[in-house]
Amino acid sequence: MHKVAKLSEKSSHCPALEDLPPPPEGKTGWPWTEQSKPLPDTAPGGQLWPRISIVTPSYNQGRFIEECIRSVLLQSYPDLEYIIIDGGSTDETISIIKKYEPWLAYWESEPDRGQSHAINKGLLKSTGRFFNWHNSDDVLIPDSLSTMASAMLKSPEAGYIHGYRILIDYKSIIQAGNESAGSNKISFSPELTTAISTLQSGYQPGCLMDKQLAVEVGMVDESLHYIMDVDILLRIALVRRPIYISFPAVCLRVHPDTKSLEWNSQRANERIYVAKKIFNRTDLPGSIKKLKRQSFATAHQFAWRCFGEARMYSSALWHLLLDIFYSPRNGWKKRLANYKLLRFGNRTRSFLTQTTSG
Repeated sequence: MHKVAKLSEKSSHCPALEDLPPPPEGKTGWPWTEQSKPLPDTAPGGQLWPRISIVTPSYNQGRFIEECIRSVLLQSYPDLEYIIIDGGSTDETISIIKKYEPWLAYWESEPDRGQSHAINKGLLKSTGRFFNWHNSDDVLIPDSLSTMASAMLKSPEAGYIHGYRILIDYKSIIQAGNESAGSNKISFSPELTTAISTLQSGYQPGCLMDKQLAVEVGMVDESLHYIMDVDILLRIALVRRPIYISFPAVCLRVHPDTKSLEWNSQRANERIYVAKKIFNRTDLPGSIKKLKRQSFATAHQFAWRCFGEARMYSSALWHLLLDIFYSPRNGWKKRLANYKLLRFGNRTRSFLTQTTSG
């Protein structure tokens, strides 16, 4: 077990490029030989920049984590608290983390109960006004933190803010980079109905949330492995509206070990579980309660797609029937699209057409 603790109460300005260890041989561009533009000491409006806490959950991602770490540290943000919670990696991850130890508020490496548990450990240690977790195989875009923090300061009533993603491969080569490949656009509270009925919440890797609110709504559900991000953002959105900005906030890496390429019963059932959690609440307004059938149709539609991809055809048929039961008149266009994807078995295309991060 490895643990290093430092006082988080101290302000930590992001290091300059020349302060960091040199990049590996042959690595150039962002975030190897470039950094975000310098920021003034105060945010627009004259107030101090609010502290941002970023948590990176990690486990055996040594081939990607250095690029991730540098993309966070080179944001040029005046008050960053960066925490890494590693699950006991046995590859080169620990040696890489130690290279950047002087700029970390806290890091540890010990066995945990999975990604959701690691995120919650970091969340509880964080002291920032704004919070997000940043996976060890993803890469923040230059100026991402300052852009989102500025937008949050302009809309203090927001529960979180989100941009869209750029897809990269395991070599960091861009595969797709426009808003249509990104997140569901949820800009104001009336669109909460769209979020609940489609079980979409905006794009978590490219977001920034109110940290205290994330704690108050119950933090990350540690029983979830695939859509813990969708779940917590929906719970926040039910309290305070999210804000969308047309900004590419993060590069999402697509590689063979990406969870979003996995098709199994757990992933199939998690959306159903999240829908049940929402509609078991006693504080839902009438405008949300009436979306129950649509939400369950969405959940079962995704479930039969997952079971179909996993070639568990009897389960797929059962959830298809439930999908139709909950929404007999609507959803046929999406059902046909899913059927075609199953028939042709093109998993890369199926990932690129997903509009959620789960």
